[in-house]
Amino acid sequence: VFTWEEVAAHNTAESAWIAIHGNVYDVTAFVDSHPGGRELLLLSVGREATDLFLSYHPFTSKPEAVLAKYKIGTLGTLEHPVYKADSGFYKEAAAAVATHFEATGEDPKNPLTGLIRMAPAYILALVFFYAAFCADGVPTAARFAAAVAFGVCQGLPLTGWMHDASHASIGHSEAWWWTVGRASLDWFSGSSMLSWRNQHVIGHHVYTNVMGADPDLPVALSGDPRRLLPQQLWTGIYAYQHIYLLPLYGILGLKSRVQDIFEVFSQHTNGPIRVNPISTQDYLRQAASKLFWFTWRVLMPLAAVGAVRGALFVALFFVAEFTTGYWLAFNFQVSHVSSEADFLFADQTKRAAKECPAVFEDEWAAAQVRTSIDYAHGSPMAAYLSGCLNYQVVHHLFPTVSQYHYPAVPPVVIEVCKRHGLDYKVLPSFGAAIGAHVKHLQGDGGGRATSPS
Repeated sequence: VFTWEEVAAHNTAESAWIAIHGNVYDVTAFVDSHPGGRELLLLSVGREATDLFLSYHPFTSKPEAVLAKYKIGTLGTLEHPVYKADSGFYKEAAAAVATHFEATGEDPKNPLTGLIRMAPAYILALVFFYAAFCADGVPTAARFAAAVAFGVCQGLPLTGWMHDASHASIGHSEAWWWTVGRASLDWFSGSSMLSWRNQHVIGHHVYTNVMGADPDLPVALSGDPRRLLPQQLWTGIYAYQHIYLLPLYGILGLKSRVQDIFEVFSQHTNGPIRVNPISTQDYLRQAASKLFWFTWRVLMPLAAVGAVRGALFVALFFVAEFTTGYWLAFNFQVSHVSSEADFLFADQTKRAAKECPAVFEDEWAAAQVRTSIDYAHGSPMAAYLSGCLNYQVVHHLFPTVSQYHYPAVPPVVIEVCKRHGLDYKVLPSFGAAIGAHVKHLQGDGGGRATSPS
């Protein structure tokens, strides 16, 4: 029997342990032959990964058989909360979605659709960037309009095929995920795919809306500018969070470019999630991509013949960046921080006392349905602009399916939800989703704290 700390110590390619279904496996010999890629497995080792494992192998039972020969023991303690075992809901939903793809003959990871949809965004991004920062004789008002348009075009690939790449859902090889993901996020946008995968794939998708485990939520019970759960200590400022938080969402893009340096790459943490050892190559790639981004976003425009300079350049830069920040933040927030979504709490003090942080009554898949919100079903515009994140429940249940298939899948999943007594929540529009988000901020902002439970 191993403790979670003992498993956590084996989190490198040289010694890779992983805990699934209460068992501990030494998969060191499997790292280089993992069909899902070396990087994704190395992100997952050294931790309990049952639900991550299930959600990344929804349509096959073969990985279970492969794992068996690597078993070395069982897991006796837990770092983060655990869910009840699947009662049959997830297995049935996965079988129904697999049948859907068999009937349609579609490839769940077909990269062609993403390529076709994202190419115009990159072309327009460069056009608007040139108009805003480099072209001579452009009126100031037109420059600001172009900066806003560039900000949108910078955000579209991030909710689009970059998001798919982070989940290994575009193409069938690590080369696809590596190239698309890092070209979009690291080199074009100046952020970090490694940081994003730790936060989003390892943290948020497993512990959705679980305070104390989901990096997207406040970590501490006090001191965060957001109050999203009643367990957080209340102060008077939270009564106004629905007013002051919305403008602050614009800093998300800028924050991500700093957080990866000072938290992920320096402290090897992403909120409550441990970051496994980072290779020298990754440090060098991170530095190179940051330098490349700074060169093309700042130095090259300033060197252009018709470039804007001084205060105008700074203003245009921040307009573009805040536009991207708003684009991303509102897309993400409405899907989970909502009056229609459930929240869970993991008591970190119990972990420090060698106790389990929480044992949830829900199974993981049911929790995804309760903590995720869909909106604007049937709207091609909403689907394109959000990267199909308006189909959030399907995305959380089946992250390895490309987003471009999401609009066709909900009817299949909704029927399974009905049979299992689960309410698949769909709001009519993005506006309604924003309204539910603001309502949640008002509710938790105006309430008093309760004792953690």
